[in-house]
Amino acid sequence: MQLKDSLLSELTEIVERTISRDDIFMVDLELKTGGKMPALSVYLESDKGGIKLDDCAEISRNLQTVIEANELLGQTFTLNVSSPGLDRPLKLKRQYELNKGRTARVKAILGEENKVAMVEGKLTTTDDKGIGLESKSGTTFIEFDKIIETKIVPSI
Repeated sequence: MQLKDSLLSELTEIVERTISRDDIFMVDLELKTGGKMPALSVYLESDKGGIKLDDCAEISRNLQTVIEANELLGQTFTLNVSSPGLDRPLKLKRQYELNKGRTARVKAILGEENKVAMVEGKLTTTDDKGIGLESKSGTTFIEFDKIIETKIVPSI
């Protein structure tokens, strides 16, 4: 496990160095090593509101070259570079700002009893401490350290 953690750390650094624009950032990285060949998935986002296919392709080419040159995943591996999509939870504070105005479903530890609850509402505010969700019952502020998972609800 320690070897995989070390490899993930090295891959994360390589991905971050490979991204040449300030408006594009890595949201998550997953490495699956159980199959016939390793599979690396890199999820990117842009401050401009969505990552373009051309950006993913360019970063993928550059990343593949570096990984192959350093022989990090062996001779053959699968590399997928894409946006996280709506089915993946938000991971970074930076993503909350991008999703202001959208409906979010937040699983969080709330109240004095510290019970896990689900809150859904329009993401109206974000700051260094947390997020504000507006629903029919009012506005709820949730601190980041109380959030377990946040997903954006697709609009119909």
